Amino acid sequence: MNRSRRHEIEKLADSLREKCSVIDYGFQNIFESAEKAGFVVIRYPVGLESFLGFAMIKDGDRIVFSNSSQILSREIFSIAHEIGHHCLHLASTGKILIKDDNFQNSDEQETEANYFAGCLLVPQDKLEKYIRLELNDIDPNSFNGLHIAKIQNAFNSSFDTVLIRMKDLRLIDSRKYEELKAEKAATTVTRFLNVINGNLDLNRISESKKIPPVFLEWVISNYQQKLIPKSSLERALRYVDLTADDFGNESIEDEVDEEFDELFRRME
Repeated sequence: MNRSRRHEIEKLADSLREKCSVIDYGFQNIFESAEKAGFVVIRYPVGLESFLGFAMIKDGDRIVFSNSSQILSREIFSIAHEIGHHCLHLASTGKILIKDDNFQNSDEQETEANYFAGCLLVPQDKLEKYIRLELNDIDPNSFNGLHIAKIQNAFNSSFDTVLIRMKDLRLIDSRKYEELKAEKAATTVTRFLNVINGNLDLNRISESKKIPPVFLEWVISNYQQKLIPKSSLERALRYVDLTADDFGNESIEDEVDEEFDELFRRME
Protein backbone atom coordinates (compact mmCIF):
# COMPACT_ATOMS: atom_id res chain seq x y z
CA MET A 1 0.00 0.00 0.00
CA ASN A 2 1.59 3.26 -1.11
CA ARG A 3 1.57 6.56 0.76
CA SER A 4 -1.19 8.06 -1.39
CA ARG A 5 -3.53 5.16 -0.64
CA ARG A 6 -2.72 5.36 3.07
CA HIS A 7 -3.62 9.04 3.09
CA GLU A 8 -6.87 8.32 1.25
CA ILE A 9 -7.81 5.69 3.83
CA GLU A 10 -6.91 7.99 6.73
CA LYS A 11 -9.18 10.69 5.30
CA LEU A 12 -12.08 8.25 4.96
CA ALA A 13 -11.61 7.07 8.54
CA ASP A 14 -11.43 10.66 9.84
CA SER A 15 -14.56 11.55 7.90
CA LEU A 16 -16.46 8.67 9.48
CA ARG A 17 -15.31 9.66 12.97
CA GLU A 18 -16.62 13.17 12.29
CA LYS A 19 -19.91 11.77 11.04
CA CYS A 20 -20.20 9.74 14.24
CA SER A 21 -19.33 12.82 16.36
CA VAL A 22 -16.56 11.05 18.28
CA ILE A 23 -15.41 13.58 20.86
CA ASP A 24 -13.35 11.31 23.12
CA TYR A 25 -10.16 9.52 22.20
CA GLY A 26 -12.07 6.42 21.16
CA PHE A 27 -15.61 5.34 20.30
CA GLN A 28 -17.76 4.94 23.37
CA ASN A 29 -19.85 2.33 21.54
CA ILE A 30 -18.79 1.61 17.98
CA PHE A 31 -21.85 -0.58 17.37
CA GLU A 32 -24.23 2.31 18.07
CA SER A 33 -22.01 4.72 16.13
CA ALA A 34 -22.03 2.40 13.12
CA GLU A 35 -25.82 2.40 13.15
CA LYS A 36 -25.90 6.19 13.32
CA ALA A 37 -23.57 6.26 10.32
CA GLY A 38 -26.09 4.24 8.31
CA PHE A 39 -24.86 0.67 8.72
CA VAL A 40 -27.07 -2.26 9.69
CA VAL A 41 -25.24 -3.96 12.57
CA ILE A 42 -25.71 -7.65 13.30
CA ARG A 43 -23.96 -9.26 16.26
CA TYR A 44 -24.24 -12.95 16.99
CA PRO A 45 -22.08 -15.60 18.72
CA VAL A 46 -21.27 -18.09 15.97
CA GLY A 47 -18.46 -19.82 17.85
CA LEU A 48 -14.91 -18.99 18.90
CA GLU A 49 -13.40 -20.98 16.03
CA SER A 50 -15.80 -19.63 13.41
CA PHE A 51 -15.39 -16.64 11.09
CA LEU A 52 -14.91 -13.13 12.48
CA GLY A 53 -17.37 -11.11 10.42
CA PHE A 54 -18.61 -10.04 7.04
CA ALA A 55 -19.63 -6.95 5.09
CA MET A 56 -22.64 -7.20 2.81
CA ILE A 57 -24.90 -5.04 0.65
CA LYS A 58 -28.53 -6.22 0.61
CA ASP A 59 -31.33 -4.23 -1.01
CA GLY A 60 -29.21 -1.09 -0.72
CA ASP A 61 -28.52 -1.61 3.00
CA ARG A 62 -24.93 -1.78 4.21
CA ILE A 63 -24.68 -4.71 6.63
CA VAL A 64 -21.80 -5.36 9.00
CA PHE A 65 -21.74 -8.60 10.98
CA SER A 66 -19.47 -9.42 13.93
CA ASN A 67 -18.98 -12.70 15.74
CA SER A 68 -19.66 -11.94 19.40
CA SER A 69 -18.02 -15.20 20.47
CA GLN A 70 -14.77 -13.21 20.26
CA ILE A 71 -13.60 -10.97 23.11
CA LEU A 72 -15.11 -7.50 22.91
CA SER A 73 -11.96 -5.69 21.78
CA ARG A 74 -11.59 -8.18 18.92
CA GLU A 75 -15.25 -7.75 17.99
CA ILE A 76 -14.83 -3.96 17.98
CA PHE A 77 -11.95 -4.36 15.52
CA SER A 78 -14.11 -6.72 13.43
CA ILE A 79 -16.84 -4.10 13.04
CA ALA A 80 -14.29 -1.42 12.15
CA HIS A 81 -12.69 -3.80 9.64
CA GLU A 82 -16.03 -4.62 7.97
CA ILE A 83 -16.92 -0.92 7.78
CA GLY A 84 -13.58 -0.54 6.04
CA HIS A 85 -14.64 -3.06 3.40
CA HIS A 86 -17.80 -1.04 2.79
CA CYS A 87 -15.95 2.25 2.50
CA LEU A 88 -13.10 0.89 0.40
CA HIS A 89 -14.17 -2.14 -1.56
CA LEU A 90 -17.81 -3.20 -1.89
CA ALA A 91 -19.20 -0.22 -3.77
CA SER A 92 -16.07 0.33 -5.86
CA THR A 93 -15.63 -3.30 -6.95
CA GLY A 94 -19.25 -4.28 -7.43
CA LYS A 95 -19.03 -7.03 -4.80
CA ILE A 96 -21.98 -7.56 -2.47
CA LEU A 97 -20.28 -9.74 0.16
CA ILE A 98 -16.83 -10.01 1.76
CA LYS A 99 -16.39 -12.60 4.52
CA ASP A 100 -13.46 -12.62 6.94
CA ASP A 101 -12.30 -15.89 8.47
CA ASN A 102 -9.32 -14.05 9.95
CA PHE A 103 -7.52 -10.75 9.53
CA GLN A 104 -4.10 -12.24 8.81
CA ASN A 105 -4.71 -12.52 5.08
CA SER A 106 -2.05 -10.49 3.32
CA ASP A 107 -4.02 -9.64 0.19
CA GLU A 108 -4.47 -5.99 -0.65
CA GLN A 109 -8.12 -5.64 0.39
CA GLU A 110 -7.52 -7.19 3.81
CA THR A 111 -4.43 -5.08 4.39
CA GLU A 112 -6.41 -1.95 3.51
CA ALA A 113 -9.38 -2.90 5.72
CA ASN A 114 -6.99 -3.55 8.62
CA TYR A 115 -5.35 -0.18 8.10
CA PHE A 116 -8.75 1.55 7.92
CA ALA A 117 -9.80 -0.10 11.20
CA GLY A 118 -6.60 1.06 12.90
CA CYS A 119 -7.06 4.63 11.65
CA LEU A 120 -10.72 4.62 12.70
CA LEU A 121 -10.14 3.27 16.20
CA VAL A 122 -6.78 4.88 16.99
CA PRO A 123 -6.21 7.94 14.78
CA GLN A 124 -2.72 9.41 14.74
CA ASP A 125 -3.58 12.87 16.06
CA LYS A 126 -5.58 11.47 18.99
CA LEU A 127 -2.91 8.92 19.84
CA GLU A 128 -0.15 11.53 19.86
CA LYS A 129 -2.34 13.85 21.93
CA TYR A 130 -2.96 11.09 24.49
CA ILE A 131 0.75 10.34 24.80
CA ARG A 132 1.52 14.04 25.18
CA LEU A 133 -1.21 14.97 27.67
CA GLU A 134 -2.14 11.78 29.51
CA LEU A 135 1.24 10.04 29.59
CA ASN A 136 3.29 13.21 30.13
CA ASP A 137 4.97 12.99 26.74
CA ILE A 138 6.89 9.88 27.71
CA ASP A 139 9.30 8.52 25.12
CA PRO A 140 7.35 5.65 23.49
CA ASN A 141 10.48 3.51 23.52
CA SER A 142 10.23 3.62 27.31
CA PHE A 143 6.71 2.18 27.22
CA ASN A 144 5.74 -0.93 29.12
CA GLY A 145 2.59 -3.03 29.02
CA LEU A 146 0.73 -0.79 31.46
CA HIS A 147 1.18 2.22 29.17
CA ILE A 148 -0.25 0.25 26.24
CA ALA A 149 -3.18 -0.90 28.39
CA LYS A 150 -3.93 2.71 29.32
CA ILE A 151 -4.06 3.66 25.63
CA GLN A 152 -6.17 0.58 24.89
CA ASN A 153 -8.61 1.56 27.60
CA ALA A 154 -8.84 5.18 26.41
CA PHE A 155 -9.49 4.17 22.81
CA ASN A 156 -11.75 1.17 23.58
CA SER A 157 -9.55 -0.93 21.38
CA SER A 158 -7.33 -3.98 21.63
CA PHE A 159 -3.79 -4.20 22.96
CA ASP A 160 -2.62 -5.51 19.57
CA THR A 161 -4.36 -2.72 17.64
CA VAL A 162 -2.52 -0.11 19.72
CA LEU A 163 0.81 -1.86 19.19
CA ILE A 164 0.30 -2.13 15.44
CA ARG A 165 -0.73 1.52 15.17
CA MET A 166 2.32 2.66 17.13
CA LYS A 167 4.56 0.59 14.89
CA ASP A 168 2.83 1.82 11.69
CA LEU A 169 3.23 5.43 12.86
CA ARG A 170 6.88 4.78 13.76
CA LEU A 171 6.32 5.71 17.38
CA ILE A 172 8.05 2.48 18.33
CA ASP A 173 10.55 0.40 16.40
CA SER A 174 10.35 -3.31 15.61
CA ARG A 175 12.46 -4.24 18.63
CA LYS A 176 10.13 -2.41 21.04
CA TYR A 177 7.10 -3.83 19.27
CA GLU A 178 8.29 -7.40 19.82
CA GLU A 179 9.29 -6.60 23.41
CA LEU A 180 5.78 -5.33 24.22
CA LYS A 181 4.15 -8.31 22.49
CA ALA A 182 6.26 -10.62 24.64
CA GLU A 183 5.30 -8.68 27.78
CA LYS A 184 1.64 -9.04 26.86
CA ALA A 185 2.04 -12.80 26.38
CA ALA A 186 3.73 -13.14 29.75
CA THR A 187 1.36 -10.96 31.77
CA THR A 188 -2.05 -11.06 29.95
CA VAL A 189 -4.08 -8.01 29.01
CA THR A 190 -6.66 -8.62 31.73
CA ARG A 191 -4.03 -8.18 34.43
CA PHE A 192 -2.83 -4.95 32.84
CA LEU A 193 -6.39 -3.61 32.68
CA ASN A 194 -7.05 -4.67 36.25
CA VAL A 195 -4.00 -2.76 37.51
CA ILE A 196 -5.12 0.48 35.85
CA ASN A 197 -8.81 -0.02 36.77
CA GLY A 198 -9.55 -0.24 33.07
CA ASN A 199 -12.52 -1.67 31.21
CA LEU A 200 -12.18 -5.41 31.79
CA ASP A 201 -15.04 -6.04 29.37
CA LEU A 202 -12.60 -5.35 26.53
CA ASN A 203 -11.00 -8.70 27.25
CA ARG A 204 -14.22 -10.65 27.77
CA ILE A 205 -16.56 -12.42 25.39
CA SER A 206 -19.93 -10.66 25.20
CA GLU A 207 -21.99 -13.33 23.38
CA SER A 208 -24.24 -10.42 22.36
CA LYS A 209 -27.17 -11.07 20.05
CA LYS A 210 -28.40 -8.15 17.98
CA ILE A 211 -30.58 -8.78 14.93
CA PRO A 212 -31.99 -5.51 13.52
CA PRO A 213 -35.74 -5.43 12.78
CA VAL A 214 -35.01 -4.58 9.16
CA PHE A 215 -33.20 -7.90 8.76
CA LEU A 216 -36.21 -9.85 9.99
CA GLU A 217 -38.50 -7.73 7.82
CA TRP A 218 -36.50 -8.78 4.75
CA VAL A 219 -36.83 -12.44 5.65
CA ILE A 220 -40.51 -12.36 6.60
CA SER A 221 -41.45 -10.35 3.51
CA ASN A 222 -39.56 -12.71 1.21
CA TYR A 223 -41.18 -15.71 2.87
CA GLN A 224 -44.68 -14.27 2.59
CA GLN A 225 -44.02 -13.50 -1.08
CA LYS A 226 -42.91 -17.12 -1.52
CA LEU A 227 -39.39 -16.08 -2.48
CA ILE A 228 -37.64 -18.18 0.17
CA PRO A 229 -38.47 -21.55 1.76
CA LYS A 230 -39.75 -22.07 5.26
CA SER A 231 -36.37 -23.48 6.31
CA SER A 232 -34.72 -20.11 5.62
CA LEU A 233 -37.37 -18.31 7.65
CA GLU A 234 -36.93 -20.74 10.53
CA ARG A 235 -33.17 -20.23 10.59
CA ALA A 236 -33.62 -16.46 10.80
CA LEU A 237 -36.32 -16.54 13.46
CA ARG A 238 -34.36 -18.90 15.65
CA TYR A 239 -32.12 -15.97 16.59
CA VAL A 240 -35.04 -14.07 18.15
CA ASP A 241 -36.95 -17.00 19.67
CA LEU A 242 -39.85 -16.92 17.18
CA THR A 243 -41.19 -19.67 14.93
CA ALA A 244 -42.26 -19.77 11.30
CA ASP A 245 -45.79 -20.72 12.35
CA ASP A 246 -46.31 -17.15 13.57
CA PHE A 247 -46.18 -15.97 9.95
CA GLY A 248 -48.45 -18.35 8.08
CA ASN A 249 -48.01 -21.88 6.83
CA GLU A 250 -47.59 -21.38 3.12
CA SER A 251 -44.04 -21.85 1.90
CA ILE A 252 -41.92 -23.10 -0.93
CA GLU A 253 -39.48 -25.93 -0.37
CA ASP A 254 -37.97 -26.47 -3.80
CA GLU A 255 -36.64 -23.04 -4.69
CA VAL A 256 -34.06 -21.62 -2.33
CA ASP A 257 -32.91 -18.01 -2.25
CA GLU A 258 -29.17 -18.70 -2.27
CA GLU A 259 -28.24 -15.22 -1.07
CA PHE A 260 -30.38 -15.50 2.06
CA ASP A 261 -29.22 -19.04 2.74
CA GLU A 262 -25.61 -17.95 2.34
CA LEU A 263 -26.17 -15.21 4.92
CA PHE A 264 -27.74 -17.68 7.35
CA ARG A 265 -24.93 -20.18 6.88
CA ARG A 266 -22.44 -17.49 7.83
CA MET A 267 -24.38 -16.89 11.04
CA GLU A 268 -24.41 -20.58 12.04
